[in-house]
Amino acid sequence: MAGPLSSRFALRLQGTLALLLFIAVIGLLGYLAHRYDHRFDWTANGRNSLSEASRQVLDKLPGPVTVTAFVRPNPQLRASVDDLLQRYAAASPKFKVTYVNPDQAPARVKELGIRADGTVLLELGDRREKLEQLDEQALTGALMRLSRSGERKLVFLAGHGERSPDGQANHDLSTFTAALREQGVQATRADQASGSDFPPDATLIISAPAVDLAAGEVAAIERFIAAGGNLLWLADPGPLHGLEPIAARFGLRLVPGTIIDPVGQIIGGSAHFAIASPDNYRFHPALAGFEFTTLFPLAAGLEHDPKDPWTATDLIEIAASGWAETGPLQDKVAFDEGKDRRGPFILATAFTRKLGEREQRVVVIGDGDFLSNAYIGNGGNLNLGLNLVNWLAADDAFVNIPPRTAPDTELKLSRNDSLLIGLGFLFGLPAAFAAAGLGVWLRRRGR
Repeated sequence: MAGPLSSRFALRLQGTLALLLFIAVIGLLGYLAHRYDHRFDWTANGRNSLSEASRQVLDKLPGPVTVTAFVRPNPQLRASVDDLLQRYAAASPKFKVTYVNPDQAPARVKELGIRADGTVLLELGDRREKLEQLDEQALTGALMRLSRSGERKLVFLAGHGERSPDGQANHDLSTFTAALREQGVQATRADQASGSDFPPDATLIISAPAVDLAAGEVAAIERFIAAGGNLLWLADPGPLHGLEPIAARFGLRLVPGTIIDPVGQIIGGSAHFAIASPDNYRFHPALAGFEFTTLFPLAAGLEHDPKDPWTATDLIEIAASGWAETGPLQDKVAFDEGKDRRGPFILATAFTRKLGEREQRVVVIGDGDFLSNAYIGNGGNLNLGLNLVNWLAADDAFVNIPPRTAPDTELKLSRNDSLLIGLGFLFGLPAAFAAAGLGVWLRRRGR
């Protein structure tokens, strides 16, 4: 009897020890998972991992970045936002993430101007960036701008009836300037009265002067461009008021008249409101990932024949079914054959040239009202203005992060393969289970 008893005791002891060992292993794995966070990305092209460019931006952060995600209790949205943010948090201890339910913090949401569920606010020192469209390219671009924003300067041409960068009137640009300063951009007026040239390391903004510039002022702009300065020119329909030599330098011409857009009549309530949707944007780094609709009041079309060494890339094409109205703008306007010109029209163009190792950049838009206080809140107008300024001043080595696709996101089967798999599930697996059951029954019966 001792033999069977000791054998059963040994078996029970082995089972107990195995159970205890299993529990210990599970506990150890749980402890390690809680203490150490490590992710493995086995997807093709590593699309669920940060790119090397993003890691470089994180490595160069000058200080800790506080990231606040304003997300309601929506599990799907929360998971999507958290998945991307945690990649950054795992890659850098400087990236700190917190979540806020906007319904529980209405005062803070109003103060920060949070409009969309899922908006992410990034703060580095006293600088801020808000992202309503969240992907790796947008997030890394925002981090880069935060870490390099102190180097960016904007100078507004003033003294000729231009839109004021700090004026509060509807046609002024104070809202746009405030958004730029929130990103750490130094925005100032040009002091042309002193006769000094524009700072060579700044981006010059010309916003549709209302009176002619003096010859010396135009010469100063030409010297600035010749020295490699970047330029954002917001041109309105009508005369150039002395800026003809600047336009000639790029081979640029404005199409006579104001663009009439039937789509703008439907959406904006006025025929001289031109509308641009994502289908109207051309492929360009300044518009990468830009998916907003933008509104352009009183816009002019652009034509160009760039002169060497300049090259031109069109950014926005609008009003395919519209025309350029050369007559007075009234409640009802109609196309006049022989006077007006049919669309489509190029609204914005980027001019570039190589200067040694760097690229000089110029952007011309046939409308300045879209950034004015009255219209900057429409659609993506503000975002477009910020994108253009960032492209004019930013380092593309960090900004241009191409989206990565992978071949393992879709399984394509031929008709025969699909039929074989279907028959396998319908008949093959049941037959296999039946055969296994029959085999077990026969084996037990034969004992």
